Amino acid sequence: MRISVVLLAIACAMALPACQQKPATTAAAADSGPQAVVQAIYAAAAPHLEQTPTPVSAIPMTADLAQGVQRASDEADKRNEPFIDGDLAANCQDCSGFSNLVITTPTPPVNGRAVVEARFKVAGDDNVVQWDMVETPQGWRVDNIRSPDGYNLRTSIQMELSEPPESCADERGAQAAAVLVQECTQVSPATHPPCNAQNACQIIQDEISRGCGLLTGAKPAFCGTPAAGGGKGG
Repeated sequence: MRISVVLLAIACAMALPACQQKPATTAAAADSGPQAVVQAIYAAAAPHLEQTPTPVSAIPMTADLAQGVQRASDEADKRNEPFIDGDLAANCQDCSGFSNLVITTPTPPVNGRAVVEARFKVAGDDNVVQWDMVETPQGWRVDNIRSPDGYNLRTSIQMELSEPPESCADERGAQAAAVLVQECTQVSPATHPPCNAQNACQIIQDEISRGCGLLTGAKPAFCGTPAAGGGKGG
């Protein structure tokens, strides 16, 4: 790790709890000014950036931003994709050679808002991360993370949530999707049932489960399979 010993010492002096390996969301960090909160995040993250990305839980976010990250992560999980593919604090995937950290407040606190800027090098290249901070009853919290190269956490959340779900045909292939569609149309009582291979497999499976549950007499054999209950059948 090539981070400046002097800078790390300064960060530790400003955010002692983080240097004692406590999370950045401790009461001390929460009650500090916006720059000190960001200092605490980097002081805790810098020693292990090359091995482990900064966990989202180590970044004290506003409730709104935290909920957005969770919703976007849940949607990405459904597609078996990562929502945050890299390190939010260091704006990198391979964070080797993190050094020369300098943290400033180009937009000082006004009306409960501020912008904190972190400048540093990763593998010798200059990097910048901008932290939009909001003062809350719990202390200063991160309300967005941006960088001059175009990254914007809130924009990423909106894009993830607006992305249409993967079709069943794309998820499992045309043949497996066709089987689900056939089962769905066999038991669905809806006038316009969602039995379409362009829908997500989960939507089709939920309709199969609903249709099977409404049958009172003999039921098709697939009504008792995991696929009819929302599993990975097909």
